[in-house]
Amino acid sequence: MSKSLLQIRELAKVIQPELVGGGRLHDYQVASLTQPGENYGSILIAIRAKLELPNSVGEFYGKEIVAKVPPRDPKYWQFIQPERTCLTENAIYKNLVPALIKLQEEAGLAKSEFFDGFAHYYGSRTSLGTILVDQDAVLLLENLKASNYVTGNRLRPLDLAHTQLALKYLAEFHALPLALRLKRPQLFDEQIRPFFQKFDWHAAAPELKATMKAETLEDIRRATGNNLELIERVRHLSDVFFEFLAMPPDRPNGPFASIIHCDYWINNLMFKYDSSGTPLQMKIIDFQTAQYDSVIHDIIAFLFSSVDTRILEEHYVSMLQMYYNHFISCLHRVGIDTTDSHSYQAFLAEIKRVAYIQIPHAIFMTRFILAGSPDEEEQVTHIQELDNVLKTSSGGASERIYRKLNDILRLAQKFDILY
Repeated sequence: MSKSLLQIRELAKVIQPELVGGGRLHDYQVASLTQPGENYGSILIAIRAKLELPNSVGEFYGKEIVAKVPPRDPKYWQFIQPERTCLTENAIYKNLVPALIKLQEEAGLAKSEFFDGFAHYYGSRTSLGTILVDQDAVLLLENLKASNYVTGNRLRPLDLAHTQLALKYLAEFHALPLALRLKRPQLFDEQIRPFFQKFDWHAAAPELKATMKAETLEDIRRATGNNLELIERVRHLSDVFFEFLAMPPDRPNGPFASIIHCDYWINNLMFKYDSSGTPLQMKIIDFQTAQYDSVIHDIIAFLFSSVDTRILEEHYVSMLQMYYNHFISCLHRVGIDTTDSHSYQAFLAEIKRVAYIQIPHAIFMTRFILAGSPDEEEQVTHIQELDNVLKTSSGGASERIYRKLNDILRLAQKFDILY
């Protein structure tokens, strides 16, 4: 990466308002966290900030921060649409998180009971010019790796312990904005929801959408031994999925409508472990495509994209029940009465209504998750160049992809969510 990509203009003005208790940025050093091809949605820069204590001379403390800036490559800019995605991700930290903290405070929760799934926010900027979002946009967050959080390996699907923790955090992430909508509807409608309109992340790059659909159907053909019925079913569901991305929610005030992540998979989850290796805490990252819709979209996309096939097959029903229990418990903690509107039967009916839409999402993600042929012992956290991922795979990667696609289709049929 060229040095020019590591420059963050007027960094002090971005971070200064978020320095608790005052102080100022004295100096900082930067290093790249992404190399070309590792992340087409953004560039990540590690910042080691030297901050001067307030009301002092020469007394300093350090902060490890990550700066997230838009991609420089025009085709990636077109694909990820920073004009929308930067505003959405910033709104998570500037608008939603403070509102959720206040919601939990007003409910009388102790700080130890607060949802802790967000990275600490150090400021953001969308532009230094006259346009809404330009290449000087930046989001500053806690460096989670420096705080001992670890990203998963995309080639190693999540086991039961990781899946259960991820579902707990997902349930609370969904429940709190829903509670905010029910308790503070005007605030939600004016300050939160406008930033989370539906987002078709292929609308500005139709050629990529066409390539993805064609290559996916070719993968399905090879994976299923040219099963024409399944090929046509996936073709139809792919059209349904892209319609979902472009259309507003059909039940905007439904009991399970909330802010959803829309990219909740293994690479966007970071875990902290105890001394025995048990996952204890988790952070959710990369909210660029967050939207307002049914929580079921996140649940199904996550389970079918990121969870070990055997675990999913054996524990699918109990994992849905566990998610629901955490969801309801979180609503109760902040004072929401769920007696009439959020029954488990209503939750299962919502799964029946929505789940099939996310099967093609999991299918599309399979190529991104399993692409390449890195050493199995390597901690793999990046994605290949977008153009390479969209090309027909070969060798070991293809076999992994075909096995996973067969598993997705088989389990979707088994659980009666493949319409």
